[in-house]
Amino acid sequence: MDRSLLLLIVLTAASLGFAEEPAPVPAAPEKASELTELTIEQLVNLKVTSVQKRPESLRETAAAISVITSDEIVASGATTVPALLRRAPGVHVAQLNSSQWALGIRGFTNSIARSQLAVMDGRSLYTPLFAGTYWDVQNPFLEDVDRIEVVRGPGGTLWGANAVNGIVNIITKSASDTQGGVVVLGGGNQERGFGRARYGGRLGSNNAYRVYGSYFSRAAEYHADGDDYDDWHMYQGGFRTDWRDTLAGTLTVQGDIYSARAGRRTTFATFTFPYVQTLEQDADLSGGNLRVHWSRPLDEGRELTIQTYYDRTNRHEPNFAEDRDTVDFDGQYRMRLAGRHELVFGIGYRLSDGRTTAVPTIAFVPPDQTDDLFSAFAEDTVAAGRFRLTVGTKVERNDYSDFEIQPSGRLLFNASPSHAFWAAVTRPVRTPTRLDRDLVLNAALTPGTPVFVRLLGDSSFETERSLVYEAGYRGQFSSFLSADIAAFYNSYPNLESFEPGAPFPEDGRLIVPLRAANGTEGHVSGVEVGSDVRPLEGWLLRAAYSYLDMQLNAKPDSNDAGSSAAEGSSPRHQVYVSSTARVSGRVTLNALYRWVAKLPTQQVPAYSELDVRVGWRTLAHVELALAGQNLLHARHVEFGTGSASGGVQIRRSIYADASFRW
Repeated sequence: MDRSLLLLIVLTAASLGFAEEPAPVPAAPEKASELTELTIEQLVNLKVTSVQKRPESLRETAAAISVITSDEIVASGATTVPALLRRAPGVHVAQLNSSQWALGIRGFTNSIARSQLAVMDGRSLYTPLFAGTYWDVQNPFLEDVDRIEVVRGPGGTLWGANAVNGIVNIITKSASDTQGGVVVLGGGNQERGFGRARYGGRLGSNNAYRVYGSYFSRAAEYHADGDDYDDWHMYQGGFRTDWRDTLAGTLTVQGDIYSARAGRRTTFATFTFPYVQTLEQDADLSGGNLRVHWSRPLDEGRELTIQTYYDRTNRHEPNFAEDRDTVDFDGQYRMRLAGRHELVFGIGYRLSDGRTTAVPTIAFVPPDQTDDLFSAFAEDTVAAGRFRLTVGTKVERNDYSDFEIQPSGRLLFNASPSHAFWAAVTRPVRTPTRLDRDLVLNAALTPGTPVFVRLLGDSSFETERSLVYEAGYRGQFSSFLSADIAAFYNSYPNLESFEPGAPFPEDGRLIVPLRAANGTEGHVSGVEVGSDVRPLEGWLLRAAYSYLDMQLNAKPDSNDAGSSAAEGSSPRHQVYVSSTARVSGRVTLNALYRWVAKLPTQQVPAYSELDVRVGWRTLAHVELALAGQNLLHARHVEFGTGSASGGVQIRRSIYADASFRW
C-alpha cells in the first residue's frame, strides 16, 4: 500500500464515529485520554514552570517551549522518554539501537546529548563526566508523568551551565493525584514483554503516597550480519510521599532504584596485534536516587523552597566503567516588591564524586575525581501595561573554569488577550568536563598496523560560550486554531575542536595526537512553527515544522579537519503531524507521522515514519490497546553509518497491552 494512502486512511479514520455517539462509559478513576477534550484556549494556557521556575501560562511565556501532556503520553503508545521527545518541534531524536539514542535540540545531535539539560522533578539527570544524559536509564512510570516541558533554547540563568541549547523537564504527578491502583501488562515483537504496577493511598487527610514497580524486556534491532546483540531489559521501583500542611507547607520525599542489562557491541583499540578488539557483552547499569523537597508559601506572595537529593549511578560497559555519587542542595526564595516586581533568587551546591576504570587504551587522568559546583542566581520580572520584562543572571563557580556568569533578558508583549510576541537575548555557556580536560583515548588508525590516533583532553580547554537571540509569536486565532512561531540565531565563537600534533614513536607504536581545543566557530539559526487544530469536537491535530541552518568552520589558526561534521548530523528540515481522536465513547486513536531530512555526515537518507495507537475502553476500569511504531518500513536507519555500510536498523514494532485501574 502506498505510504501516503496509509497515512490518509489513519488520519481519516479518526473522524469516523462522530456522527453517532454511543452511550457513555462510566468514568474510571483515571481517564485514558482527556487531550481530546481540551479546548484550544486551554492548550495555550497550560501552566509551565521550566522558564521561570514558577507556574505561568504557556501563552505568557517569553521562550520557545513545548508541553507533552500526561494524556498525550498515554495516548501516544511511546514506551521511552526519547520517543516522546519526537513530539517537540526543533528536537531531533534518532535511535541508535535497542537502548541508545542520539538527541539534539536546535542542532548538535549526538549520542551523548551534550549542551542539553535534562531534569526530572528538579533532579538533574546529566553527568558531570561529559555534561550529557544517559537516556538508557531514564525510565519513569509513564502513567505518573504529569507533563514533559521541552524548552528549545538556553536556560542557564536559572538552571545553570550546560542548559545551552535546550531543557527537557520531566515533571511527575503528586501522590494525591495518583490514588488507587494501575497495572499494565503487554508485549509484542520488539517490546517482548513488559509490566508495571502502581498503588497510591493516604496516610491521614493531608498525607498521600504511592509505590510502583516496573519491568521490560526489549528485543535487539536489525543487524545486517544477523548478530542480534543489543537486547535490553530493566527492573525499576520507587515511591513518593507528599505531606501538606497549611502552616508547615508541603514536604515531598521520593526515590527510585533500578537495575538494567543492555547489549553492546564495542570496538576499541589494543596495544597488541591486531590492535583492535570487538566485544559483545552486556552493559550492567544500576543506580538509585532519593529526593527531598520542601516549600512553604509565606505572606504577601513570598515563597521559600528547599530541595536536596542524592543520586548514585553505576555503569559497567565492556570497555569502560564509572561509579558516581552526587549530592545536591538548592534553596530558592520568591517575593513581590512594589507591586510590579517579582524577584526570585537562590543558591546551590553540588558535590559529585566519580571513579573510573577502563581498558588500557582508554583512561581519565586521574581516574577518580570529586567535582564541586557552587551557584547563585537572581531574576526580576517587572510588568508595565502590556509589557513584561525579565532580567537576571546566574553565577557559578566550578573546578574547571572557576567563575561563570550567564545573564539573560526576556521581553513579552501582549498585543491582545489572544496574541503575544516575545524576544530574548541570552549568554549561556558549556563548562569544561573531564571529557575535555582529562581524557586519553587511543584509536587504531588501521587494524593490523601499530599506528594510533590519540585523543587528549587539555587543561587549557576553555568554557564554550554562546550568544543567543530569539523571537517568537504565540496566538489563538479562533476556538479551533492556534499557532506558535519561534526564530533564533546562535553565535558560537569557541566550540570544541581537536588539533593535530606532530606524530611521535612510543614503545614500538606511532602516535598521532589530537588535542582538545576551542578552534571551531560558527552560528546556528532556524525557525520552528507549530499549530494546534481542532477540526471537530473530540479530535485534535498538532503539526510542526522546523528549519535548521548550521554553519561551523575552523578558526584561521585551527587545523581541525572535522569542524563541520556536526552540520550533517542534524536534519535541516523536520515535519510532524499528530492526530488524537475520541472515535467513540470507548475508542481513542492516536497517530504520529514524522518526516526527517537526510543526515549527510551519518549517511542517513531522508525518511518518513508513522506511529499509531488504538485504545479501547472495554469496561470502566479496563482498557485494551494495540500500538505500532515505525509502521512505514520493516526497518530503517536513523543514525550511524547508514544502511549501505551495514549500520543498525530500527525495526517496525507492534505490541498490545491491557491496563487495569481501580
